[in-house]
Amino acid sequence: MSILGRKISVKAIVALVFAMIGVAGLLPVRTKGQPREIVLVAKGMAFYASGTNTANPEITVRPGESIRVVLKNEDRGMTHDFAVPAVKAATDPLNWNEQGGVTFEAPEKPGTYEYMCRPHVLMMKGALKVTND
Repeated sequence: MSILGRKISVKAIVALVFAMIGVAGLLPVRTKGQPREIVLVAKGMAFYASGTNTANPEITVRPGESIRVVLKNEDRGMTHDFAVPAVKAATDPLNWNEQGGVTFEAPEKPGTYEYMCRPHVLMMKGALKVTND
């Protein structure tokens, strides 16, 4: 077979087609962008959005949105984590003065989902609100 007056083997054309299909398959991943980062601070047996005084704040996200939650533990002598059981996402346990993060996709179904500190779920829990608004 020839293209632009040059002989090209069928194997080369097939390889080129498969390469183009592979690149096309990566486009949705590449165009999705970086996850939105939310920084929470654990202190006084509660979660706080960085720079606020509201304990265990409601976190509002869009369906399927990619989220990265970074947790900073400022609670001396306590181990905390951040977990969203509905999407099976959680940070590792963090000791005082440590930070860690978890990246996850918000549920596709709008609604309210619980987030928590698993060791202190009675006091440290809040709402992850998934909305189209």
